[in-house]
Amino acid sequence: MFDSERNAEAAMETGQRGFEVSLPIGFKDSTGTRHRRAVLRKMRGHEEAVLYDPGLSGGALVTALLTGCLVRLGALPSVNRETVSGLYSADRNFLLLELRRITLGDRMPAVYPCPGCGVRVSVTEDLGTLPVRRLKADEPPPEVHLTLADGYIDRQGACHTELTLTLPRGVDEEFVAPMVAKDPLKGQDALLLRCIRRFGDLPRATLEAYGVKILRDLTLGDRRRLQRAFNNGTPGVDFMRPVSCGACGTEFSGVLDVSHFFVEG
Repeated sequence: MFDSERNAEAAMETGQRGFEVSLPIGFKDSTGTRHRRAVLRKMRGHEEAVLYDPGLSGGALVTALLTGCLVRLGALPSVNRETVSGLYSADRNFLLLELRRITLGDRMPAVYPCPGCGVRVSVTEDLGTLPVRRLKADEPPPEVHLTLADGYIDRQGACHTELTLTLPRGVDEEFVAPMVAKDPLKGQDALLLRCIRRFGDLPRATLEAYGVKILRDLTLGDRRRLQRAFNNGTPGVDFMRPVSCGACGTEFSGVLDVSHFFVEG
């Protein structure tokens, strides 16, 4: 029995209804059809056990949760781990948000460190108010184009400044997750590297051989530009939240931590 059929049958047996949502990007199948309508069911004890599985990395844990709770995806005949791994990270994060909302509700406690005085600011977020950027029906998944200010200088002295990146998918998250656990910066660079489709005139073999060293050779300003271009304006949930520190009055932006989604407040 297919995973999606098993999920649908389990939902019917337990009287759980499905919750339909629209993905920000969508899953393109082998025929080129993009599937954006998804149906989720609430988490059960089986998925709660996944949260405590020490053998699962962050990316694998997300895949396991969504595979268990994603009842249907568009007109696909089945939804399995391979399908969920192939989803864009933006769609996976959106599904996590919706899964949290239907399972535990919209109210979620969050803590943000104040950059002004260091106080930990506690707030209760309303997850239903998070903005979601979606592609238009006929709009293809975007590529990120960026011109660096300083660029990468190769061994021949040539400077490479033009980059083209694709958006990450679940399979990329799963690949870098062990690195993230040991060295978050290395994991972040490894994810960026997997998404680079063109870096100036550098051959693909050079990118793969030098790995994250190329990104480490960039100036700090260029690294910041790369991160902003990679994160800003792309489809998906905007997890940046406006925060006000009651202790010192500092107004700042904090990033809502999705790893705490299933900690009930």
